[in-house]
Amino acid sequence: MPRFLSLGLIAFACALPSLAQDLLVVTEVSTDDVTIEDEDAIVRLPANGEVRSRRDRERLQADKLKLGGGLLASFDTNEDGVVSRADLSAGIESAFADADANGDGELTALEQQAWARSLPTRDNSLANPVRFDPNLDRRVSFEEFSAVISDLWNDYRDDGDDVLKVSALKAPEEKKNRFPNLLDGELTSRAGSTIPQFRR
Repeated sequence: MPRFLSLGLIAFACALPSLAQDLLVVTEVSTDDVTIEDEDAIVRLPANGEVRSRRDRERLQADKLKLGGGLLASFDTNEDGVVSRADLSAGIESAFADADANGDGELTALEQQAWARSLPTRDNSLANPVRFDPNLDRRVSFEEFSAVISDLWNDYRDDGDDVLKVSALKAPEEKKNRFPNLLDGELTSRAGSTIPQFRR
């Protein structure tokens, strides 16, 4: 019996690729057919502050912003490059009203996630229901919402400043791997490298 079972499994394993080939349908897509909206629909994990639209990238002069930066930058409605306390207060009220889809004065997790998808950046931190709900009652009040965004505003502004400069919301440049061959087990030098070469 075990021999029969082994032969059956081997036969099935050999037949599996041809079965999969019959089930798999691949359609060719030309790069001319892909629009910016299609590219924006691609899921990028984790969502780490990438600016969605070309217009916003040009206005903010950045491809990526710090977490929550897209929301704070949207509060600069007069585009003077700063978010004042008045801009912050008005922005928080407007953002909460936008997020509160059913108008009951509280945000549910689904409302919060839908709202976060509408922001100018891809930002999972604002879509996370726990971020705005410190008491974990599954409802976000205006006060909880306001406290989180005000804390972000305070964290990102320079010490002593009464305003947040939009330029301070740019994400820092990602550090490039200084030793790309190290993981491959090689220690070859690149042009301009300071790694000494040892000869055997």
